[in-house]
Amino acid sequence: MLRSKRTERAVVIGGSIAGLLTARVLADHFDQVLVLERDRLPDTSTPRQTVPQEHHVHLLLQRGKIVMERLFPGLMKDLEKAGAIVVDLGLDVKCHQAGLWKKRWRSDITAHYSTRTLLEYVLRQRLRDCANVDLQDQVAVDSVISEDGTIVGVVTDRITHGNSTVRADLVVDASGRGSKAANWLEGMGLGRPAHESIVTKLGYVSAIFGMPKDMSHDWRVLLCLPRLPDEKRMAVVSPVEKDQWMVTTGAWFDDRSDCTHEALAAYLKTLPIPDLYEAVAAAVPRSQPRRYRMLGGLRRRFDLMKHWPGQFLVVGDAVCSINPIYSQGMSASALQVEAFADGMRHLLSTQSMQKSICASVERPWQLAASVENRFDGIGPLPTPMDRLRNAYFDQLVKASAWDQTIALSLLRVNNLIADPATLTNVSMMARLVKSLIASPSRGVN
Repeated sequence: MLRSKRTERAVVIGGSIAGLLTARVLADHFDQVLVLERDRLPDTSTPRQTVPQEHHVHLLLQRGKIVMERLFPGLMKDLEKAGAIVVDLGLDVKCHQAGLWKKRWRSDITAHYSTRTLLEYVLRQRLRDCANVDLQDQVAVDSVISEDGTIVGVVTDRITHGNSTVRADLVVDASGRGSKAANWLEGMGLGRPAHESIVTKLGYVSAIFGMPKDMSHDWRVLLCLPRLPDEKRMAVVSPVEKDQWMVTTGAWFDDRSDCTHEALAAYLKTLPIPDLYEAVAAAVPRSQPRRYRMLGGLRRRFDLMKHWPGQFLVVGDAVCSINPIYSQGMSASALQVEAFADGMRHLLSTQSMQKSICASVERPWQLAASVENRFDGIGPLPTPMDRLRNAYFDQLVKASAWDQTIALSLLRVNNLIADPATLTNVSMMARLVKSLIASPSRGVN
């Protein structure tokens, strides 16, 4: 159990979003918080070499915004000042999903669209305002120091000064999907954590374009989502800072664009609607296309380990990384940090806190898994109840094209601010039946 009084030093491994949020929580409990990042941390909003996913569209869901704003009051205003675009996710997003255009309504569920680079930079600048937080870049953590089943520090490899040891009262690994935590735990004789994976061979290609000055359009975000599981391609045009669009194309099972502007345009032409191709054809390229690949979702079950070292925690993508198409990654990290902050307030043991951290991502993980497991060869064979559930949700998605209540209910669940059970209660089922009976013959703009 962590002591109730302020203790001397905490070390956070990794300076990306999960690490920055974690450090902010620790600043309220430790005299010194040391964030160790192996990459160089630029003094401007500049992409980093070790974050390949930052070149693609990111969306911070409403629940993630709430958590981050609580940790850094005024953060969203800071983002707006830096160029982020505020988008009503019900009104400003023109979405074609499963063969239908969705009607649009004001939802008051908003997103601040920007590059991930800008969000991380603003978070980093806000964290630097904490006098007891020290962000050190170009410092890799090679291993942890263990004494009597407790982690008491780390061994670092600083590019400029070589190896050294750093003692700590708490070590938090926020180093991402490539975390060494499983190896460290195994090296301590605690065994390796079990894991769950959903291998769907995801691929994305993205590029930045200047917004065309003379183009008239009634949307801020243009989105095309497939009819799953038969269709496997998606694309989005999203606003980012400096009057630019970020265009991301993506697909399951390597059905992605090649990494050229010509291939990107050809890919957009294959979509069931011409709108994204026409929008991008009128825009001016500002960057070369960039590729991002991942095998699929990965969840490490640190919570199921029988024994857990004292004074050690794992957060962020090292715990759970999800297909980026669901826009849950940053918010899943925020949920974990929220659970960690609650554990710190209640002086829980690190094992209890780790269980809470892992439990916090159950909902986003299951939301993604419920979709991905529908692909042939992924997940267990569907039961009759699974088929009934999938058919029900297919009809919910269909009705959301014209039914405001259903559309906004789905939006709230997808933004992690409403329980998924709200989509399957008696009231919603009755609403769906009524909506389908009165359905229009086609989706509307």
